Amino acid sequence: MKIKTNLFLALSYSILIIFVSLIKIESETNITHLDKIIHAGIYFIFCILWFVPLRGLFKKGTLFYVFLFSIFYGILMELFQGNLTSYRNFELEDILSNSIGSLIACSFLFLKNNVKKS
Repeated sequence: MKIKTNLFLALSYSILIIFVSLIKIESETNITHLDKIIHAGIYFIFCILWFVPLRGLFKKGTLFYVFLFSIFYGILMELFQGNLTSYRNFELEDILSNSIGSLIACSFLFLKNNVKKS
């Protein structure tokens, strides 16, 4: 039951990312690169939410697969923004921010799991 709940959370969050990625957002802020920080945070959470239900699925490499999936998903969202909307743009910097958030999450999970084993 716990796996189903965790998978439901990961899927729901993924759908939320699609929704937020494709809606028109009017934002004005004086904080430099705030959107890039938000991107990193979104994909940090994305990796953790997907790692939890998948960690027992593979004998090895779950973090690697989750990392690759998050990179693919982030690129896909940027492609959707660039091709499916007239008010959002494809940005390589967003892909980089997404990837950094994913890398930080996977690094955190790797360290957490290896400290537990010690």
